[in-house]
Formats: sequence, C-alpha cells, structure tokens
Amino acid sequence: MKDKVCTLLGFAAKAGVLKFGFASSMEAVKAKRAKAVFFAFDISAKSRKEVLFFCAKYGIKAYELCGIDIETLSKAIGRKSGVVAVTDDNFKTPIINNLTSDTEVV
Repeated sequence: MKDKVCTLLGFAAKAGVLKFGFASSMEAVKAKRAKAVFFAFDISAKSRKEVLFFCAKYGIKAYELCGIDIETLSKAIGRKSGVVAVTDDNFKTPIINNLTSDTEVV
C-alpha cells in the first residue's frame, strides 16, 4: 500500500495540488485550502504536535503515513519534505482510501 500512496502523492505533486513542507502546509490549513495533511512517521515530535494542533483547530484531517519516512516521501514528491497538504478532493480521496486503517491521526 505504501507504494501506491507514494505514487498518488507524486501525481498530486505533478498536478500542482500539493503544498510542500510544514510552513506551506500550515498556511494552506489556516486558509482552509487544504483538504488533508499527510506527514511522515519520523518527523520531529514538535512538528507532529504542531501539525495535529493546527489541523484540529481548523477542522482538517491529518494522517500519519505509517511505513513512509521523510526520505521516501521526499523521493515520491520530488522535494525534501516531511509534511504535505493536498488541496484537491480528487487526490485526497484515493490517497486516504489506500492508507491502512491505523494511520488516521486527527
């Protein structure tokens, strides 16, 4: 499943509906443009806490990508990043459908 999720995130990046990095992703969350936020399992505890806080505050679901580290996520999307925000429902839904049931965080 993680290969499929990485592929879908790569397609979202190429389609221009992905915000890369913590700052850009949280900016999209605050502006209510983000449909979902995904983060690698090995981001720092501080970043994880802040992602969860902002997503809860603005009513956006955040998902931990179990089995996908920062390096794997970065390779999939073509840019170094541990946190990404999807801004399109047409990409959000298939990504979520391919996650394992224990990955939802918020």
